[in-house]
Amino acid sequence: MRKILKLITPLLAILILFTACSKEKTKVYISKGDTDEIQVTVYYKGDTVNKLAAISTFDIKESDSELSYNSFKKSVESQLKDIAGVTYKVEKNENKIIVEFNIDYEKVDFNKDKAKLNFQTSSINEERKLSNIEKKMKDLGAKEKK
Repeated sequence: MRKILKLITPLLAILILFTACSKEKTKVYISKGDTDEIQVTVYYKGDTVNKLAAISTFDIKESDSELSYNSFKKSVESQLKDIAGVTYKVEKNENKIIVEFNIDYEKVDFNKDKAKLNFQTSSINEERKLSNIEKKMKDLGAKEKK
């Protein structure tokens, strides 16, 4: 019995260590402009990004808020409609338009939707590398929230 415990204990310790090390991590990026604010949360393991969630808030003028909202909503829907792995929601809250955008890289059909999603690399594995996403965030002027 003791021999079995001596054998199982190190195996359990290794299993716990690997499980703890393989947890999904997050990074949050924020970009602020005069009339907009974007917060992007990147979910990743190692150097592989699994999901990306963005919340964008745009200030609009009170006088044409309904027209701006409808135009913005149609634009987002036409671009993101029927893309596997992508969910979105566009809402109006007083004089703000709020867009929630989520992409699950494990469900995206890279060959079919790479143009719609503005993917610049040759494969989904390259596109979802953490280093690639970090470069895109930097190019957009987003700063990592610590």
